[in-house]
Amino acid sequence: MIDNERIKKMAVPVAIGIVFTLLVLIVITVSAGYDVLVKETSGFYRARSLFIAGNVIICSRDPEFHATKREALDTTEENWSLYISTMKDVEAIEFYRDDDDSDPALGEWKATLRDYVGDYQINAAGNRGFLSLRAGGGRVYGTVRFPDWGRGATEYLKSLQIGGGKIYFIRSVTTAQELKRVGGNAYFVQRYSGEYIKSGRMIKGYYTVYGARKEWEAIKTSR
Repeated sequence: MIDNERIKKMAVPVAIGIVFTLLVLIVITVSAGYDVLVKETSGFYRARSLFIAGNVIICSRDPEFHATKREALDTTEENWSLYISTMKDVEAIEFYRDDDDSDPALGEWKATLRDYVGDYQINAAGNRGFLSLRAGGGRVYGTVRFPDWGRGATEYLKSLQIGGGKIYFIRSVTTAQELKRVGGNAYFVQRYSGEYIKSGRMIKGYYTVYGARKEWEAIKTSR
């Protein structure tokens, strides 16, 4: 028999968590300091502070679609509003940082979604492996593999988010099935965050595991 009261009690914290996550994403989107040019199948539009999480795209954008890149870039920020959609119609994304918010390490680099994906050699606190990031089917996804750890199996990244020159993902083993497949000897959750540097050819950042904070980096080997 279905316990409706129990379902309601369980649903409330889940709903609160979803709303809180959306609010955080909206704050990040509105407050970040970079402009974006997006090309969809319907045309170009200029946006501000784009955020990508899986197949979801969030930004503040010009409400119109334009036939050319130049027309989109020449628009002003009047009547802009929050925009939440999927990436299934997105063909290209270019990021433009404000002149007064530039990073010397990036120089004149203006990132595109293509710069964010590709194959990398990863070094996580001395553990060397391979990181693969892809975009397709309206979403971003990736894998990581450490040949000298466990069975050296391919692991699928969770909660992968890319935007504004930054990346976030989770590497974890939380079920008995996962533990057996990868050949681990304990459950774990590693939360990775990093920033693209050297025109997207390198990622540097930190990850946390069991309360400890460790460094990681990845060097691009191919697109």
